[in-house]
Formats: sequence, structure tokens, C-alpha cells
Amino acid sequence: MQGRALFRGRTARGRKQFLSQIDDWLKQNPAYVPPFVLKMAGHSHWAQVKHKKAVVDAKRSQLVSKLIRAITIAARENNNIESNYKLRSAVERAKNFQISLQTIERAIKKAEESSEKLEEIVYEAYFDEVQILIRAITDNRNRTLGEIKHILNRFNCRLAEPGSVKWNFQEKASVVCDRKDEEKILEFVDYYDDLLIQNDDILLITSLAKLNSLREKLDEAGIEVKDSGIGLIPISTIDIDPNKKEILNSLVEQLLSLDDVEEVFTNLKT
Repeated sequence: MQGRALFRGRTARGRKQFLSQIDDWLKQNPAYVPPFVLKMAGHSHWAQVKHKKAVVDAKRSQLVSKLIRAITIAARENNNIESNYKLRSAVERAKNFQISLQTIERAIKKAEESSEKLEEIVYEAYFDEVQILIRAITDNRNRTLGEIKHILNRFNCRLAEPGSVKWNFQEKASVVCDRKDEEKILEFVDYYDDLLIQNDDILLITSLAKLNSLREKLDEAGIEVKDSGIGLIPISTIDIDPNKKEILNSLVEQLLSLDDVEEVFTNLKT
């Protein structure tokens, strides 16, 4: 069942009471994982953002470079930030990391240059039975592929045939708000597909087509958006033993340390 369906037909007060009942029940049943939470399992977009924020002080220059390249790639489709949700997402993430407006404008303009050779590539791989998608932006395919294969080989991983992993992932948009605004957010159930509570944050999952409309509704209601982005969400997930999870986490971290790798997604159950 989709998260939004849980709130249909309820008043604002009823929705709040319903959430309170869910919280109480979950405290009594800590082992239960709701179905719509499982959809967000693995190294989701939000997990990647949290990871990047944790290492921003140590690798700021590398991170800034990645954010700028993401803007340039997104601007190739359409340099209108209002109609291009990928560009808007990339720009907002750059602003969150205090990248100047002048630098952002240069990155957008760079997309129009014929000499610009940047391209986006998604590599597919397996760690045992865990599916992995590696999103890279590069100006040299051979270099990037070589670096990725070098790390995969060290972890006894293998590249997969194109399409053999990607079929299990959906491109979705995510918007993060403060949990204090949950009562207002529940009024906009028609604009998101799933709702996930993570500590003091509310994570809204929506389709790319609904992203701008959702952002507009949140802005009109005065709800602050902490973060937003577009990521690949696994349709089905898989679990592995704790030791292998640690190895997989190390693999993801090493892949993310490469200059050309933007994000890594897996279908690991969390």
C-alpha cells in the first residue's frame, strides 16, 4: 500500500491521531518494518546526501566539483530552472553547500559550449546478489571505467550487462522537511507517493512529474525544504549477513571517493 493511501478520507485532526497511533504501535512492535519503508531500502538518494554532508569538511573541493558537473549535465536538457526539475534539484543542492550563484551560472552556461565533453553514465554491477547502480559524470569513459573496475575487482564484484540491474530501480524525487510540519504536509497527499519519518525529518517520495507542484505547495504553506533531489529507488530489496553489509558499505564509500562517481545506489534492505 502506498503511504499516501493511509491518509485518504481523514481530516487533519484524524491524520494526526492516526500517526500518533502508528508511533505508539511501532514502539510496542520494534521489529516491524512498514511496506512503504522497505521501498526506500538501500543506498537511496537521501542516504547519499547524508553521506556527502558527513564528509564535506574533508573533501569539500571534490564535492563542489561533483555538484557543479551535475548542474552542467542537467542544464543540457533544458537550462530553464523552473521547468527542468533535475536542474532545479542540482542547483538547490549546490546552494545548500554554499556554492556561489556566479559559479552556478557558469556551470549552466558551460552546458551550451560545444567543446564540453562531459557525459553521464550509469554502470551496473553485482556484489554477490546485491544489485548496484553507479552514476558517474565524466569527460573520459575509459578512465572512469578503469577506476570503477579496479575498485569492484578488489571487492570481488562484477560488472553486469546493461539493463540487468537497472530494471529493478525507479527514478523518483525526494523532498526532506522538518517533522514539526507534518500536520501541514499531510494536507498535500495528492502530491507525493510515500511518506517516511526519519528521526526529526519527514522524507516525501514523489514522481518527477509531481516534484515542482509539491515544491510549490510546500512553499505556499511556508514549509521549509531542507533538501531535495532525484535518485534511483529499488523496487525489490535483498538482505545479506552483517559482515557482508560492512564490506558493501566500504565498497560504496570507495566508489564515492572517485572524482567521477556522483552517486551509488543498491537494493540492499536496511
